[in-house]
Amino acid sequence: MKRYSCYIYAALLLVTLGACSRQLDLKPEGTMVEADLLKNKQTTESFLADTYLQLMKSAAGNGFIFGDVTGNIVSSFDQALVKGAVDPRDANYDALWSTPYATINQANVIITQLSKYADFDATLQQQFIAEAKFIRAFGHLLLLRMYGDGALQNKPNNMGIPLMLQSFDGYDGSQNKARNTNAEVYTQILKDLDEAIAVLPEKRTDPVAQASRATKGAATALAARVCLYQQDYAKAAAYANMVLAAQLYSLQPSFETLWPDNAKGSGKYPLSSEIVFAFPESWNNKSYGNHGIYYSYGYYQPLPDFLAIYEAQDERRTDMFTATQQMRKFTDPRLMDNVAMIRLPEVMLTAAEAMALTAGVNATSVDLLNRVYARAYTKTPVPRVYTVADFTTKQQLVDRILLERKRELAFEGFARFDAIRSGQQPNPLLPANKYAMPIPQREIDITSGLIVQNPGYVQ
Repeated sequence: MKRYSCYIYAALLLVTLGACSRQLDLKPEGTMVEADLLKNKQTTESFLADTYLQLMKSAAGNGFIFGDVTGNIVSSFDQALVKGAVDPRDANYDALWSTPYATINQANVIITQLSKYADFDATLQQQFIAEAKFIRAFGHLLLLRMYGDGALQNKPNNMGIPLMLQSFDGYDGSQNKARNTNAEVYTQILKDLDEAIAVLPEKRTDPVAQASRATKGAATALAARVCLYQQDYAKAAAYANMVLAAQLYSLQPSFETLWPDNAKGSGKYPLSSEIVFAFPESWNNKSYGNHGIYYSYGYYQPLPDFLAIYEAQDERRTDMFTATQQMRKFTDPRLMDNVAMIRLPEVMLTAAEAMALTAGVNATSVDLLNRVYARAYTKTPVPRVYTVADFTTKQQLVDRILLERKRELAFEGFARFDAIRSGQQPNPLLPANKYAMPIPQREIDITSGLIVQNPGYVQ
Protein backbone atom coordinates (compact mmCIF):
# COMPACT_ATOMS: atom_id res chain seq x y z
CA MET A 1 0.00 0.00 0.00
CA LYS A 2 1.23 3.47 -0.79
CA ARG A 3 2.10 5.49 2.31
CA TYR A 4 1.66 9.23 2.66
CA SER A 5 3.49 11.73 4.79
CA CYS A 6 0.62 12.90 6.94
CA TYR A 7 -1.13 10.57 9.37
CA ILE A 8 -4.54 12.16 9.13
CA TYR A 9 -4.37 11.75 5.37
CA ALA A 10 -3.10 8.16 5.17
CA ALA A 11 -4.41 5.75 2.47
CA LEU A 12 -6.33 4.82 0.05
CA LEU A 13 -6.73 4.69 -3.77
CA LEU A 14 -4.84 1.42 -3.84
CA VAL A 15 -5.79 -1.00 -1.09
CA THR A 16 -4.73 -4.49 -0.21
CA LEU A 17 -7.92 -6.29 0.60
CA GLY A 18 -7.86 -8.80 3.37
CA ALA A 19 -11.44 -9.88 3.75
CA CYS A 20 -10.35 -11.66 6.82
CA SER A 21 -13.38 -11.33 9.02
CA ARG A 22 -16.08 -13.79 9.94
CA GLN A 23 -18.26 -10.69 9.96
CA LEU A 24 -18.53 -11.08 6.20
CA ASP A 25 -17.07 -14.53 5.63
CA LEU A 26 -15.29 -13.76 2.36
CA LYS A 27 -12.06 -14.83 0.75
CA PRO A 28 -9.14 -12.42 0.37
CA GLU A 29 -8.92 -10.39 -2.79
CA GLY A 30 -5.98 -8.75 -4.52
CA THR A 31 -4.95 -5.15 -4.85
CA MET A 32 -7.37 -3.02 -6.88
CA VAL A 33 -8.14 0.54 -7.80
CA GLU A 34 -11.49 1.96 -6.75
CA ALA A 35 -13.22 1.45 -10.11
CA ASP A 36 -12.59 -2.30 -9.86
CA LEU A 37 -12.79 -2.55 -6.08
CA LEU A 38 -16.29 -1.09 -5.83
CA LYS A 39 -17.75 -2.57 -9.00
CA ASN A 40 -19.22 -5.81 -7.70
CA LYS A 41 -20.79 -7.02 -4.48
CA GLN A 42 -18.04 -9.42 -3.42
CA THR A 43 -15.11 -7.04 -3.67
CA THR A 44 -17.10 -4.21 -2.09
CA GLU A 45 -18.12 -6.42 0.80
CA SER A 46 -14.52 -7.55 1.16
CA PHE A 47 -13.43 -3.94 1.42
CA LEU A 48 -16.20 -3.24 3.94
CA ALA A 49 -15.00 -6.20 6.01
CA ASP A 50 -11.50 -4.76 6.01
CA THR A 51 -12.92 -1.39 7.08
CA TYR A 52 -14.52 -3.02 10.12
CA LEU A 53 -11.13 -4.52 10.93
CA GLN A 54 -9.54 -1.09 10.62
CA LEU A 55 -12.13 0.18 13.10
CA MET A 56 -11.10 -2.59 15.48
CA LYS A 57 -7.49 -1.40 15.22
CA SER A 58 -8.73 2.06 16.18
CA ALA A 59 -11.02 1.05 19.04
CA ALA A 60 -9.18 -1.95 20.51
CA GLY A 61 -5.55 -2.18 21.62
CA ASN A 62 -4.14 0.90 23.35
CA GLY A 63 -7.21 2.94 22.44
CA PHE A 64 -9.37 0.50 24.41
CA ILE A 65 -7.13 0.30 27.50
CA PHE A 66 -6.60 4.08 27.56
CA GLY A 67 -9.91 4.82 29.31
CA ASP A 68 -9.18 2.47 32.22
CA VAL A 69 -5.45 3.19 32.54
CA THR A 70 -6.18 6.92 32.90
CA GLY A 71 -9.54 6.44 34.62
CA ASN A 72 -8.22 5.05 37.93
CA ILE A 73 -9.31 1.50 37.16
CA VAL A 74 -6.00 -0.26 36.50
CA SER A 75 -2.31 0.37 37.08
CA SER A 76 0.08 1.23 34.27
CA PHE A 77 3.80 1.66 33.80
CA ASP A 78 3.03 4.65 31.57
CA GLN A 79 2.75 7.40 34.15
CA ALA A 80 3.08 10.11 31.51
CA LEU A 81 -0.28 8.99 30.16
CA VAL A 82 -1.82 8.84 33.63
CA LYS A 83 -0.57 12.32 34.57
CA GLY A 84 -1.29 14.01 31.25
CA ALA A 85 2.43 14.52 30.69
CA VAL A 86 2.55 13.11 27.16
CA ASP A 87 4.96 14.98 24.90
CA PRO A 88 3.21 15.91 21.63
CA ARG A 89 6.47 15.01 19.85
CA ASP A 90 6.46 11.45 21.23
CA ALA A 91 5.54 9.31 18.24
CA ASN A 92 4.58 6.38 20.49
CA TYR A 93 1.14 7.97 20.90
CA ASP A 94 0.59 9.07 17.30
CA ALA A 95 -1.39 5.94 16.36
CA LEU A 96 -4.19 6.98 18.74
CA TRP A 97 -4.78 9.83 16.27
CA SER A 98 -3.70 8.36 12.95
CA THR A 99 -5.42 4.97 13.07
CA PRO A 100 -8.98 6.32 13.47
CA TYR A 101 -8.35 8.78 10.65
CA ALA A 102 -7.10 6.00 8.38
CA THR A 103 -10.30 4.09 9.23
CA ILE A 104 -12.45 7.13 8.48
CA ASN A 105 -10.74 7.60 5.13
CA GLN A 106 -11.41 3.99 4.21
CA ALA A 107 -15.08 4.43 5.16
CA ASN A 108 -15.16 7.57 3.04
CA VAL A 109 -14.14 5.56 -0.02
CA ILE A 110 -17.37 3.58 0.30
CA ILE A 111 -19.54 6.56 1.23
CA THR A 112 -18.36 8.85 -1.55
CA GLN A 113 -17.37 6.47 -4.33
CA LEU A 114 -19.57 3.37 -4.21
CA SER A 115 -22.53 4.82 -6.12
CA LYS A 116 -20.14 6.03 -8.81
CA TYR A 117 -18.66 2.63 -9.64
CA ALA A 118 -21.02 -0.11 -8.38
CA ASP A 119 -23.10 -2.16 -10.81
CA PHE A 120 -24.95 -4.33 -8.27
CA ASP A 121 -28.25 -3.94 -6.42
CA ALA A 122 -28.84 -0.31 -5.40
CA THR A 123 -30.55 -1.27 -2.15
CA LEU A 124 -27.52 -3.29 -1.10
CA GLN A 125 -25.26 -0.39 -2.06
CA GLN A 126 -27.18 1.85 0.33
CA GLN A 127 -26.82 -0.70 3.12
CA PHE A 128 -23.05 -0.83 2.62
CA ILE A 129 -22.91 2.98 2.65
CA ALA A 130 -24.95 3.00 5.87
CA GLU A 131 -22.47 0.59 7.47
CA ALA A 132 -19.61 2.84 6.38
CA LYS A 133 -21.37 5.84 7.93
CA PHE A 134 -21.65 3.91 11.20
CA ILE A 135 -17.91 3.23 11.04
CA ARG A 136 -17.11 6.85 10.16
CA ALA A 137 -19.24 8.08 13.07
CA PHE A 138 -17.54 5.65 15.43
CA GLY A 139 -14.10 6.79 14.27
CA HIS A 140 -14.89 10.47 14.70
CA LEU A 141 -16.29 9.80 18.19
CA LEU A 142 -13.14 7.93 19.25
CA LEU A 143 -11.10 10.95 18.25
CA LEU A 144 -13.42 13.61 19.67
CA ARG A 145 -13.66 12.14 23.15
CA MET A 146 -9.87 11.83 23.33
CA TYR A 147 -8.71 15.06 21.65
CA GLY A 148 -11.67 17.46 21.73
CA ASP A 149 -10.97 20.37 24.09
CA GLY A 150 -13.98 20.30 26.42
CA ALA A 151 -15.86 17.87 24.19
CA LEU A 152 -17.05 15.97 27.27
CA GLN A 153 -17.60 19.11 29.37
CA ASN A 154 -20.38 20.78 27.41
CA LYS A 155 -18.10 23.28 25.67
CA PRO A 156 -19.57 23.18 22.16
CA ASN A 157 -17.59 26.10 20.73
CA ASN A 158 -14.16 24.78 21.77
CA MET A 159 -11.82 23.06 19.33
CA GLY A 160 -12.81 19.52 18.47
CA ILE A 161 -11.08 17.61 15.69
CA PRO A 162 -10.91 18.03 11.90
CA LEU A 163 -13.93 16.40 10.29
CA MET A 164 -12.90 14.26 7.33
CA LEU A 165 -15.78 13.58 4.93
CA GLN A 166 -13.98 12.96 1.63
CA SER A 167 -11.62 10.17 0.60
CA PHE A 168 -8.31 10.79 -1.14
CA ASP A 169 -5.29 8.77 -2.16
CA GLY A 170 -2.42 11.12 -1.50
CA TYR A 171 -1.35 14.21 0.34
CA ASP A 172 -0.48 17.45 -1.42
CA GLY A 173 -1.43 19.98 1.26
CA SER A 174 -4.77 20.94 -0.25
CA GLN A 175 -6.58 18.58 2.12
CA ASN A 176 -5.33 20.35 5.26
CA LYS A 177 -8.20 21.26 7.56
CA ALA A 178 -8.41 23.18 10.79
CA ARG A 179 -10.17 21.68 13.78
CA ASN A 180 -13.95 21.84 13.69
CA THR A 181 -15.75 22.84 16.86
CA ASN A 182 -17.01 20.18 19.22
CA ALA A 183 -20.58 21.06 18.23
CA GLU A 184 -19.84 20.65 14.54
CA VAL A 185 -18.28 17.22 15.08
CA TYR A 186 -21.15 16.01 17.26
CA THR A 187 -23.63 17.22 14.65
CA GLN A 188 -21.89 15.31 11.88
CA ILE A 189 -21.58 12.14 13.94
CA LEU A 190 -25.29 12.17 14.68
CA LYS A 191 -26.10 12.96 11.06
CA ASP A 192 -24.14 9.90 9.96
CA LEU A 193 -25.83 7.73 12.58
CA ASP A 194 -29.35 8.96 11.81
CA GLU A 195 -28.81 8.29 8.11
CA ALA A 196 -27.44 4.85 8.94
CA ILE A 197 -30.36 4.03 11.25
CA ALA A 198 -32.81 4.77 8.43
CA VAL A 199 -31.23 2.12 6.20
CA LEU A 200 -29.65 -0.55 8.38
CA PRO A 201 -31.50 -3.81 9.13
CA GLU A 202 -32.79 -4.60 12.60
CA LYS A 203 -31.75 -8.25 12.37
CA ARG A 204 -29.09 -10.20 10.55
CA THR A 205 -28.90 -13.86 9.62
CA ASP A 206 -26.94 -15.28 12.57
CA PRO A 207 -25.72 -14.21 16.03
CA VAL A 208 -22.19 -13.40 14.86
CA ALA A 209 -23.38 -11.15 12.05
CA GLN A 210 -26.02 -9.61 14.33
CA ALA A 211 -23.38 -8.57 16.85
CA SER A 212 -20.50 -7.68 14.55
CA ARG A 213 -22.05 -5.72 11.70
CA ALA A 214 -23.87 -2.45 12.07
CA THR A 215 -27.61 -2.72 12.72
CA LYS A 216 -30.31 -0.21 13.61
CA GLY A 217 -29.77 -1.16 17.24
CA ALA A 218 -26.01 -0.66 17.14
CA ALA A 219 -26.26 2.72 15.42
CA THR A 220 -29.02 3.87 17.77
CA ALA A 221 -27.08 2.74 20.84
CA LEU A 222 -23.99 4.57 19.61
CA ALA A 223 -26.10 7.69 19.08
CA ALA A 224 -27.29 7.42 22.70
CA ARG A 225 -23.64 7.36 23.82
CA VAL A 226 -22.87 10.38 21.64
CA CYS A 227 -25.73 12.39 23.14
CA LEU A 228 -24.69 11.41 26.67
CA TYR A 229 -21.18 12.71 25.95
CA GLN A 230 -22.67 15.85 24.41
CA GLN A 231 -24.89 16.26 27.50
CA ASP A 232 -28.04 16.32 25.43
CA TYR A 233 -29.88 14.12 27.86
CA ALA A 234 -33.31 14.23 26.28
CA LYS A 235 -31.92 12.85 23.01
CA ALA A 236 -29.74 10.34 24.87
CA ALA A 237 -32.83 8.99 26.61
CA ALA A 238 -34.78 8.88 23.36
CA TYR A 239 -32.12 6.92 21.48
CA ALA A 240 -31.49 4.53 24.37
CA ASN A 241 -35.18 3.85 24.83
CA MET A 242 -35.52 3.09 21.12
CA VAL A 243 -32.95 0.31 21.58
CA LEU A 244 -34.70 -1.04 24.66
CA ALA A 245 -38.14 -0.88 23.04
CA ALA A 246 -37.00 -3.08 20.14
CA GLN A 247 -36.45 -5.95 22.62
CA LEU A 248 -33.73 -7.51 20.48
CA TYR A 249 -31.17 -7.75 23.27
CA SER A 250 -31.27 -9.49 26.65
CA LEU A 251 -29.09 -9.66 29.75
CA GLN A 252 -27.15 -12.85 30.24
CA PRO A 253 -28.10 -14.69 33.45
CA SER A 254 -24.80 -14.09 35.28
CA PHE A 255 -21.42 -12.38 35.10
CA GLU A 256 -19.68 -15.74 34.54
CA THR A 257 -22.09 -16.68 31.76
CA LEU A 258 -21.42 -13.41 29.97
CA TRP A 259 -17.65 -13.69 30.35
CA PRO A 260 -16.62 -17.38 30.06
CA ASP A 261 -13.02 -18.43 30.68
CA ASN A 262 -11.22 -18.59 27.32
CA ALA A 263 -7.83 -19.42 28.82
CA LYS A 264 -7.40 -22.54 26.69
CA GLY A 265 -7.18 -20.22 23.73
CA SER A 266 -9.04 -22.30 21.18
CA GLY A 267 -12.23 -22.13 19.22
CA LYS A 268 -14.63 -19.44 18.17
CA TYR A 269 -16.43 -17.83 21.07
CA PRO A 270 -20.16 -17.06 20.87
CA LEU A 271 -21.52 -13.53 20.88
CA SER A 272 -24.47 -13.40 23.23
CA SER A 273 -27.74 -11.54 22.86
CA GLU A 274 -26.42 -8.98 25.36
CA ILE A 275 -23.95 -7.72 22.75
CA VAL A 276 -25.21 -4.82 20.66
CA PHE A 277 -21.95 -4.40 18.75
CA ALA A 278 -18.60 -6.16 19.01
CA PHE A 279 -15.52 -7.12 17.07
CA PRO A 280 -15.72 -10.92 16.55
CA GLU A 281 -11.99 -11.41 16.93
CA SER A 282 -12.17 -15.13 17.72
CA TRP A 283 -13.83 -15.65 14.34
CA ASN A 284 -11.05 -13.87 12.46
CA ASN A 285 -8.01 -15.55 11.00
CA LYS A 286 -5.08 -15.31 13.44
CA SER A 287 -2.80 -14.21 10.60
CA TYR A 288 -4.61 -10.87 10.59
CA GLY A 289 -3.47 -9.99 14.10
CA ASN A 290 -5.14 -9.81 17.51
CA HIS A 291 -7.07 -7.25 19.49
CA GLY A 292 -4.02 -5.94 21.35
CA ILE A 293 -5.72 -5.75 24.75
CA TYR A 294 -3.20 -7.29 27.14
CA TYR A 295 -5.30 -7.91 30.23
CA SER A 296 -4.83 -11.67 29.91
CA TYR A 297 -1.07 -11.16 30.32
CA GLY A 298 -1.55 -9.50 33.70
CA TYR A 299 0.07 -6.23 32.64
CA TYR A 300 -2.73 -4.05 34.04
CA GLN A 301 -3.90 -4.81 37.57
CA PRO A 302 -6.99 -3.34 39.25
CA LEU A 303 -6.19 -0.49 41.63
CA PRO A 304 -7.21 -0.73 45.31
CA ASP A 305 -9.35 2.41 45.07
CA PHE A 306 -11.28 0.86 42.21
CA LEU A 307 -11.78 -2.49 43.92
CA ALA A 308 -13.19 -0.69 46.97
CA ILE A 309 -16.25 0.48 45.01
CA TYR A 310 -17.70 -3.06 44.99
CA GLU A 311 -19.77 -4.61 47.75
CA ALA A 312 -18.43 -7.81 49.29
CA GLN A 313 -20.60 -10.30 47.38
CA ASP A 314 -20.81 -8.49 44.05
CA GLU A 315 -19.88 -11.16 41.50
CA ARG A 316 -18.16 -8.60 39.31
CA ARG A 317 -15.67 -8.45 42.19
CA THR A 318 -15.70 -11.99 43.57
CA ASP A 319 -15.51 -13.50 40.07
CA MET A 320 -13.40 -10.75 38.51
CA PHE A 321 -10.55 -13.19 38.06
CA THR A 322 -10.61 -16.79 36.86
CA ALA A 323 -9.05 -19.69 38.74
CA THR A 324 -5.80 -18.95 36.90
CA GLN A 325 -5.97 -15.27 37.97
CA GLN A 326 -6.82 -13.84 34.59
CA MET A 327 -9.17 -10.89 34.45
CA ARG A 328 -12.37 -12.53 33.25
CA LYS A 329 -13.33 -10.12 30.46
CA PHE A 330 -10.12 -10.95 28.54
CA THR A 331 -8.66 -14.39 29.09
CA ASP A 332 -7.55 -15.76 25.70
CA PRO A 333 -3.71 -15.98 25.73
CA ARG A 334 -3.72 -15.45 21.97
CA LEU A 335 -5.55 -12.12 22.49
CA MET A 336 -8.40 -13.42 20.35
CA ASP A 337 -11.36 -12.74 22.66
CA ASN A 338 -14.31 -11.06 21.03
CA VAL A 339 -14.25 -7.36 21.93
CA ALA A 340 -17.59 -6.00 23.12
CA MET A 341 -17.96 -2.33 22.21
CA ILE A 342 -21.64 -1.80 23.08
CA ARG A 343 -23.52 -3.97 25.56
CA LEU A 344 -27.11 -3.83 26.72
CA PRO A 345 -26.24 -2.71 30.30
CA GLU A 346 -24.57 0.42 28.91
CA VAL A 347 -27.74 1.28 27.01
CA MET A 348 -29.90 0.58 30.08
CA LEU A 349 -27.78 2.77 32.33
CA THR A 350 -27.63 5.51 29.70
CA ALA A 351 -31.43 5.53 29.56
CA ALA A 352 -31.63 5.52 33.37
CA GLU A 353 -29.16 8.39 33.79
CA ALA A 354 -30.55 10.52 30.98
CA MET A 355 -34.14 10.14 32.20
CA ALA A 356 -33.10 11.00 35.76
CA LEU A 357 -31.37 14.15 34.53
CA THR A 358 -34.38 15.23 32.47
CA ALA A 359 -37.32 13.98 34.54
CA GLY A 360 -35.88 13.69 38.03
CA VAL A 361 -36.37 10.64 40.22
CA ASN A 362 -38.56 8.23 38.29
CA ALA A 363 -39.57 4.60 38.48
CA THR A 364 -38.18 3.63 35.06
CA SER A 365 -34.66 4.79 35.91
CA VAL A 366 -34.79 3.00 39.24
CA ASP A 367 -36.02 -0.20 37.58
CA LEU A 368 -33.22 -0.14 35.00
CA LEU A 369 -30.67 0.40 37.76
CA ASN A 370 -32.10 -2.51 39.75
CA ARG A 371 -31.95 -4.86 36.76
CA VAL A 372 -28.27 -4.24 36.07
CA TYR A 373 -27.42 -4.32 39.79
CA ALA A 374 -29.32 -7.56 40.45
CA ARG A 375 -27.50 -9.43 37.69
CA ALA A 376 -24.33 -9.18 39.79
CA TYR A 377 -26.01 -11.25 42.54
CA THR A 378 -26.91 -14.73 41.35
CA LYS A 379 -25.20 -16.60 44.22
CA THR A 380 -26.36 -14.44 47.12
CA PRO A 381 -29.40 -12.20 47.57
CA VAL A 382 -29.09 -8.71 46.13
CA PRO A 383 -28.32 -6.37 49.04
CA ARG A 384 -31.00 -3.88 48.11
CA VAL A 385 -33.88 -3.40 45.74
CA TYR A 386 -34.17 0.33 45.22
CA THR A 387 -37.42 2.28 45.07
CA VAL A 388 -38.05 5.90 44.17
CA ALA A 389 -38.35 6.60 47.90
CA ASP A 390 -34.63 5.86 48.32
CA PHE A 391 -33.67 8.99 46.37
CA THR A 392 -34.61 12.44 47.60
CA THR A 393 -32.93 14.27 44.70
CA LYS A 394 -32.21 13.44 41.10
CA GLN A 395 -28.49 13.85 41.74
CA GLN A 396 -28.58 11.05 44.31
CA LEU A 397 -30.10 8.77 41.70
CA VAL A 398 -27.63 9.88 39.01
CA ASP A 399 -24.69 9.27 41.36
CA ARG A 400 -25.94 5.75 42.09
CA ILE A 401 -26.36 5.05 38.37
CA LEU A 402 -22.83 6.34 37.66
CA LEU A 403 -21.47 4.04 40.36
CA GLU A 404 -23.25 1.09 38.78
CA ARG A 405 -21.92 2.10 35.39
CA LYS A 406 -18.36 2.16 36.71
CA ARG A 407 -18.78 -1.27 38.27
CA GLU A 408 -20.45 -2.82 35.24
CA LEU A 409 -18.31 -1.32 32.46
CA ALA A 410 -14.90 -1.62 34.15
CA PHE A 411 -12.16 -2.94 31.83
CA GLU A 412 -14.20 -1.82 28.82
CA GLY A 413 -12.60 1.60 28.33
CA PHE A 414 -15.30 3.93 29.70
CA ALA A 415 -13.96 5.18 33.05
CA ARG A 416 -11.97 8.26 31.93
CA PHE A 417 -14.72 9.58 29.68
CA ASP A 418 -17.56 8.96 32.14
CA ALA A 419 -15.61 10.74 34.87
CA ILE A 420 -14.91 13.82 32.75
CA ARG A 421 -18.46 14.17 31.43
CA SER A 422 -19.90 13.91 34.97
CA GLY A 423 -17.56 16.54 36.43
CA GLN A 424 -15.18 14.18 38.21
CA GLN A 425 -11.39 13.93 38.04
CA PRO A 426 -10.51 10.77 36.08
CA ASN A 427 -7.55 10.00 38.35
CA PRO A 428 -5.90 11.93 41.19
CA LEU A 429 -2.84 12.81 39.10
CA LEU A 430 -4.52 14.21 35.99
CA PRO A 431 -4.97 18.02 35.99
CA ALA A 432 -8.07 19.52 34.43
CA ASN A 433 -6.13 21.27 31.66
CA LYS A 434 -4.91 17.86 30.45
CA TYR A 435 -8.28 16.14 30.09
CA ALA A 436 -7.82 16.27 26.31
CA MET A 437 -4.83 14.48 24.82
CA PRO A 438 -2.20 16.51 22.92
CA ILE A 439 -2.50 16.67 19.15
CA PRO A 440 0.57 14.93 17.67
CA GLN A 441 3.14 17.60 16.83
CA ARG A 442 3.56 16.02 13.41
CA GLU A 443 0.01 17.08 12.52
CA ILE A 444 0.66 20.66 13.56
CA ASP A 445 3.94 20.79 11.64
CA ILE A 446 2.68 19.25 8.41
CA THR A 447 -0.30 21.64 8.30
CA SER A 448 1.94 24.65 9.08
CA GLY A 449 -0.01 25.32 12.25
CA LEU A 450 -3.49 25.11 10.72
CA ILE A 451 -4.21 22.36 13.23
CA VAL A 452 -3.80 24.02 16.64
CA GLN A 453 -2.53 22.32 19.79
CA ASN A 454 -4.79 21.77 22.82
CA PRO A 455 -4.36 24.54 25.42
CA GLY A 456 -2.90 22.32 28.12
CA TYR A 457 0.08 21.47 25.96
CA VAL A 458 0.96 24.86 24.47
CA GLN A 459 4.48 25.81 25.54
